[in-house]
Amino acid sequence: MIAWILGTLAIAALVFVLLSPLESLRWWADRGEREVRDTFELLPEESCADTDSHRFLVYLSGVGVLGGDELSGRELAWLESVAAEVPDVTVVADVFPYSVDNSGLLQRATVWLWGFLDRVRRRMYSNPLHFLINFRNITQVLVSSDPRYGPTQSIGLAQEIWHSLQRHGYRPGSGDPVYLAGFSGGAQMALGAGWFLRGIGVPVSLISIGGIFGDDPGLDRMGHVWHLSGSKDRMQHLGDVVFPGRWPTAPLSTWGRAKREGRVTKRVIGPMQHDGAKAYFGRRSFGPDGRNYAEITRDAVVEILREPAPESPALPAGLGRR
Repeated sequence: MIAWILGTLAIAALVFVLLSPLESLRWWADRGEREVRDTFELLPEESCADTDSHRFLVYLSGVGVLGGDELSGRELAWLESVAAEVPDVTVVADVFPYSVDNSGLLQRATVWLWGFLDRVRRRMYSNPLHFLINFRNITQVLVSSDPRYGPTQSIGLAQEIWHSLQRHGYRPGSGDPVYLAGFSGGAQMALGAGWFLRGIGVPVSLISIGGIFGDDPGLDRMGHVWHLSGSKDRMQHLGDVVFPGRWPTAPLSTWGRAKREGRVTKRVIGPMQHDGAKAYFGRRSFGPDGRNYAEITRDAVVEILREPAPESPALPAGLGRR
């Protein structure tokens, strides 16, 4: 039985690796080139909310998520607590970062597979089959970090974030700051999309929560990068190891440049692990001061949001104008 499960996982992993770039390329071939012409067009006013907010927080979940409308209970409770602490900040959390068109895994022809794996995850977490969800999304993180395929995927994601921002009341041309909060692999997806968002004049910064990301060109357009991590989170160190541009031997990379310009802040916020009940959104594990992990993470993010918005790097002449 174990050998069957491991064999299935190995075959599925190989298929995902081979096919992972095809989603963004197929989207581009089918309708991407046409849609990109309308990528950053304005939505009709009746589709947009009316808000007095002048700051926006866009949350991009980790690789275990099934869709923008499938966040875990821990994440939803945490986002509600952030919104309660900073009511002048509009929280946006309906974008699936591992798709070019915001189609969740339960909105596809393969819904039967992802639904089955989700049921396995809920009933038998020890069964490794459900990690195929994570692996599928990890391959999209790798695509995003690949300079050959990443831009095609990132512009699709940027389009979805832009539309969602407008639906939540963002005023195009306002210059209101947008904070992209990426958990785990969501940090890399945020960087890829951030390049294009900044290109249309949206000031963007990254709040990485245990984020795994590379030396993406988007770093050059981030006003600031806050990397919040847990002391027991070993997974978040993958970014330092897997991506050569994050190595100390690459001072001229986008990561090295952002650090040299003082646009990177790394902060260990508590004894969190990467995932599960003892991770950043856990409510039953507590730090030395009595706050639970979700509260510690919330307070670190709220502290950032209460600071003056960082100034975004200047764009080349001709960019950022409508």
